[in-house]
Amino acid sequence: MIDNRRLKEFEHEIDDALQGISDTTILLNFQQAIVSLYPHLIPINAFAYDSWDDIVMPLFYEMVYNTFAFKYGIDINWNETHSYMFSLRCYKGINHIECIPKYHSFAVLVNGQWIEMNNDDLVEKVLVFKSFGDGIYSLTGGLDEEDAYNVSFNLIEVDIVSTSTGNPFKTSVFINKEQLDFVFVAETYDHNIKR
Repeated sequence: MIDNRRLKEFEHEIDDALQGISDTTILLNFQQAIVSLYPHLIPINAFAYDSWDDIVMPLFYEMVYNTFAFKYGIDINWNETHSYMFSLRCYKGINHIECIPKYHSFAVLVNGQWIEMNNDDLVEKVLVFKSFGDGIYSLTGGLDEEDAYNVSFNLIEVDIVSTSTGNPFKTSVFINKEQLDFVFVAETYDHNIKR
């Protein structure tokens, strides 16, 4: 955990069983859960639009952020935490997850094109986790049932964010999940920042 909290008044119960589990493992456990769940949503017409949002957003909070709360012994309020799938105007002063490249260079999918990036491109920038997806199908924007059977969740959607301002330089960039590690960033919520 990266702890950027200024206030640490409310502490949470710690679950000792979670101490040996990495933030990366917690996040990838959620990815495996949605890979297993998603095919069951297609026959009941809950695979996109509001139905998908209503299922995946609280599931992410419970399986990821609530697990971080028990792992690190801190309170994590839903309203003070970056929501799954959303880009923000500013990531400062809100709990979120950063993505750490495992290798110096890595491929990213931007606007349907794969390009090479490296850590030098990320000077004074961080990758902030947004969602799991495939860079092709938008589940929040809608999807035909026929296309739903082709959806995969092997890529990570990230925003590239300035470390100094917290503002995104680029949104909706996709990187293979195998190229990244993840770390939870705890922040003291800043009510004055427009999201």
